Amino acid sequence: MDHIVLEKIPHKRIRTFIQEQIENDVQSVKDLEVSFNLGDSTKEFRKHEKIFLANHNIEDVWNFYNTTGPNKVFKDKLVSFSLMLSKKKESEVLYKDEPFSKAEIGQVYFMNLNIFKGLLQIAVSYEIVEINEVEKKITFSYIKGGKSIGFQQIYMKSLGDNETQIIHTTYYRSNSIMRDRYMYPYFHSKVLKEYHSSMIDFMRVKLSN
Repeated sequence: MDHIVLEKIPHKRIRTFIQEQIENDVQSVKDLEVSFNLGDSTKEFRKHEKIFLANHNIEDVWNFYNTTGPNKVFKDKLVSFSLMLSKKKESEVLYKDEPFSKAEIGQVYFMNLNIFKGLLQIAVSYEIVEINEVEKKITFSYIKGGKSIGFQQIYMKSLGDNETQIIHTTYYRSNSIMRDRYMYPYFHSKVLKEYHSSMIDFMRVKLSN
């Protein structure tokens, strides 16, 4: 993890989170552990789901979501992109303003969540654990050490030639009942709205050119 240049990370909470991981004997990107593995039981987790609609065919939507980095769609409002690491290419680090190629299994994203207009900063980290082009499904699991454990999944369904339904499902749990029942679903809904609305608007502009 010493290949990370902390000075290039604009968010103090993310720098602290990475330093905490190193102190917990995380020496390389591969040492970062996911909090949920594919196939694990979701029985003890809460479920959150939101549905969005894109007026484009499913192949265009799928390709756009896979080739547009979070640094393009998160614009420092509720969520800010900090950096991306890769378990497959350990020397690779994508900082905030650098060009993004495409989503790949093993990529680990670090995001800074701004609560109450920035009075509370929360570090969020997750790893892409599945990209299923046939089923049009992307799954990412929270990294251990954050506030929540569990996973998120984006699933796309064609509703016609130029209409695609985007279903974002999350299974989550923390050590706080209050947080899980009230805070997480409220702020997570806002995050998903910011992400998917920005992505769909960005897609509309790009595909109309």
